[in-house]
Amino acid sequence: MAIGLAKAGADVVVASRNLESCAAVCAEIETLGRRALPVAVRMGEPDDVRALVAAVDARFGRLDIVVNNAATVLDRSLDTLAHDTFVGAFTTNLFGPLLLVREAKDLLARGGHGAVLNICSIAMDIGTPERYYYPPVKAALAQATRSMALDLGPLGVRVNAISPGTFRTDMVTKAFDDAELARRSEVIPLGRVADPTELVGPALLLVSDAGSYITGEVLTVDAGATRVSA
Repeated sequence: MAIGLAKAGADVVVASRNLESCAAVCAEIETLGRRALPVAVRMGEPDDVRALVAAVDARFGRLDIVVNNAATVLDRSLDTLAHDTFVGAFTTNLFGPLLLVREAKDLLARGGHGAVLNICSIAMDIGTPERYYYPPVKAALAQATRSMALDLGPLGVRVNAISPGTFRTDMVTKAFDDAELARRSEVIPLGRVADPTELVGPALLLVSDAGSYITGEVLTVDAGATRVSA
């Protein structure tokens, strides 16, 4: 999405815990003729998030789009739930996005047409055994998207979410081997998992003027996996 936004004309701030990875993406963005800024941030840490927003303001003097894509996929069985791990999952996946939007909303509103895009997951729509962290927190983020849309609408800021199916990202390939990805492909109407570039179009719709009258929506992008039954 960072590369896709840059190709569409955006300057991009790339933020995560791994500054080296952020810098590598920024270097690629700069080859496209766009400006880019890598920032190390721990989502859920208020000081880090405030520093991130301040760095954006100092470098660019504006903020048009926030994409909340930080996530952890750690899950535990019901019998092995751990309080600290549970709190950590909700801190990264829910409190972090809420905190970032809270800190960035005034900067987003400054231009009169800001957009927030939260990344959820179809995991929130599918019952699966021994998954008590990730699916519930993504469902909570979807509901928070609707609440934020109501709160930020008067500021001219739209808030939407994408609920992706199985995309061949680094996080997914670390969590699932080829056999599991093949099994998942069998229940997808298009018969395959998605390439990450296939999320760029939906993202651009929701953060650009092409979607200027869309807010409070959660767009499912999963090739019909949760909407079509064989």
